[in-house]
Amino acid sequence: MNMQQKKAQVNEPTPFTRTNEETDTQQLDNDLKIMSIDDRVDVTQHFDVVNAFDMPRLRYNPVRKTFTTCPDKAVLLGGANEKAALFRDRFDIIKQRLMHNENFCPPSTHVSDNDSYLKITPIKTLIGRDREYFLLFGMLTQLEEGKVFLEDDDAHVELDLSDCELPKSGMFTDGTFVLAEGYYGDDHIFHAQEISFPPAESRAMADTYYSGVDFLGISKLKIEEDRLRAEEVANTNVFFVILSDVHLDEPRVMAGLRRVFEGYENDTQIPLAFILCGDFCKDSSIDPDVYKDNFSALSDLIQEFRGIATHSYFVFIPGSKDPSMAGNSLPQTSIPDWFTTRMRVRVRRAIFASNPCRIRYCTQDIVIFRENLFSRLWRNSLKFPQMTEEDPTNHIVRTVIDQGHLCPIPLSVRPIFWSFDHALRLYPLPHALILADQCEQFGTTYEGTHCISPGSFPASDFSWRTYYPATRVSAKW
Repeated sequence: MNMQQKKAQVNEPTPFTRTNEETDTQQLDNDLKIMSIDDRVDVTQHFDVVNAFDMPRLRYNPVRKTFTTCPDKAVLLGGANEKAALFRDRFDIIKQRLMHNENFCPPSTHVSDNDSYLKITPIKTLIGRDREYFLLFGMLTQLEEGKVFLEDDDAHVELDLSDCELPKSGMFTDGTFVLAEGYYGDDHIFHAQEISFPPAESRAMADTYYSGVDFLGISKLKIEEDRLRAEEVANTNVFFVILSDVHLDEPRVMAGLRRVFEGYENDTQIPLAFILCGDFCKDSSIDPDVYKDNFSALSDLIQEFRGIATHSYFVFIPGSKDPSMAGNSLPQTSIPDWFTTRMRVRVRRAIFASNPCRIRYCTQDIVIFRENLFSRLWRNSLKFPQMTEEDPTNHIVRTVIDQGHLCPIPLSVRPIFWSFDHALRLYPLPHALILADQCEQFGTTYEGTHCISPGSFPASDFSWRTYYPATRVSAKW
């Protein structure tokens, strides 16, 4: 094949390539409007999946006020020091986030008016200051059975939450970080009158502070970021299909998948990616050979639809019932190759990812996490909020985003590999967050991050959700 033939193959239009007429009507920059066909951007070449175990291990340095690479290699079975570092790293990241917020920063080193900002008091300085009112920041923990404590990086204090006012949304569990307002009593107990989550920091704000930090470990963009972002916005025909609880051992689920594939194959637009989340078996005790055959059957089904089989990515994220080299701990490894050999051979764009994983599409970061998070948060709440019909969405979104972590529940409830806790962080916030939970479907934007729950595919009458990166919105189907 000569150079001209190779060039023609690279520039061959895909279903996601905009025509020249579409380019003229999108009001792109002048440089983009005069691009030749040879300079056309193929957005399908800017779709990368990053596994949790491949992410760089970064640690916030309070002295240098930036993120640096951790010198210690991450291992699955880390020492006790790794567990301590896990909570310290979470504390430092949220603390520096607070210091970026204008409400917690003194306006000037020469201004002594404490009423002009919210001053956080270290816990160790409470001694001898009985009946004074303070604002504390720390982690909720149960150092003694039946008692709740607040712990920062130097000390801890017992909390009295009997008269505490809770915010309208958010669930407080052992291990969550909170701001607590109240007074320090003569009994050496901090009587909290109000607790709340630390305010989240938008992606745009974080990028202004750490624009040079590579949080995903992906090589630099091959073209200019502004040009790629313009192409991302202009490609309104690009979308992702998101399904969860894809039980391949249920005939009715396979029939539902066939209807989904048929609908998009016969449509004028096909998805850039199908994001399929586990569990891929309803019965956790399924025979391994049957489990393997189910994926082979799915590959045969996909091959019946040439359009999506040729042009769409298929990203598979395991659930807790799927086989994993990591057992019951997070992050969860991808489904072992032995089960997916036929799928990998027949579907050329099949990607088996870890749980959680991240997608970089053009300039957008998308986080995907399969976990029944709402039920775990509810069962482990230290103080139960009032619930209304719309609250589950608000509670789970507010808790995860404000905590800056995908799984803010006790390690005893959901074990995490200490050395890989950084893979579950949400700092900086992604542009889109897919929380594949069994709760009802939702799509809502909070602090600039569009949060999506596709619901359970079989339990929701085979409905699913689509995400449109050009406009950063989602829709139910």
